[in-house]
Amino acid sequence: MTFSEYFNGLYPYLSDGINPASFFDEMISHFIYEEAQEACKLLSCKPDTKSRYIRKKDPNKIKSEFAQYAYSKHNPLRYKEWLHDRMYQQDSFVIIEKWLNDNDTNFYDVCVACDELLENIFLDIAHPNASDGLNVQLPTKGNHPNVGSSLLLENDIKLLKEFHADFDSILEKCIGVDHAEIWFVGGMAAKINTLYNDKWKTRINEFIDISLQSDTLNAIATLQMFCNALDPDRQPNSGSSVRKLRMKLRNIYVKIHSENYVDIFPYDAFIDDWNDGEDYDW
Repeated sequence: MTFSEYFNGLYPYLSDGINPASFFDEMISHFIYEEAQEACKLLSCKPDTKSRYIRKKDPNKIKSEFAQYAYSKHNPLRYKEWLHDRMYQQDSFVIIEKWLNDNDTNFYDVCVACDELLENIFLDIAHPNASDGLNVQLPTKGNHPNVGSSLLLENDIKLLKEFHADFDSILEKCIGVDHAEIWFVGGMAAKINTLYNDKWKTRINEFIDISLQSDTLNAIATLQMFCNALDPDRQPNSGSSVRKLRMKLRNIYVKIHSENYVDIFPYDAFIDDWNDGEDYDW
């Protein structure tokens, strides 16, 4: 699905009669963190440019660097809350469910499915030539320990260390080259679900930093999707390939280990072939 198809799929049922360019702004502004909006080139585009992005026939392509910015500044909690409120106001849950089903999207929650669809669209725009291979790696760690953590409150530092202790080994295995082994050794999905249901379902709300709440919850949800994607008895979810999920897990891992990646310009951590020695002029 393209961005234009996505936008035009939601717009008639969520627009509340407002101008498409204005609805474009509203959708993007809720997709990213408020603090990231000032530098978002998608929001600063002229209305006629936005109209060309979202027209049904031969739409203009969104620049890869714009999509990369939106993807790296994604705030899933904020976007899902906005979608839920919009669908409630318009009484459009059923019609959006139909739209998702018509586009062969398997889902358990309408808002989560719409959020993941747009996230995958931005990822595809940012990395159009990404192969289906298995070369997903973590960046090299920096040499300035605790710099990132020093920006957090003591409560969040302690809680994040606890989250690392529970999930780092799982995340590293899923990102690693031998990730498929995690399914065959068994118990991974059960361990993730147990950690969430018995502990982190409530503990995540103890983070004071909202972005940490979002990132840790996103990590667990993506791990669950990853296990489902490896399960041969499950129907594959359209748009949730194993490689895309591993890239997403890598990006989340970098976000929740900011003290280890302080030297990395934000884009560098999320460029698929960041370690090929290329120069990127965004």
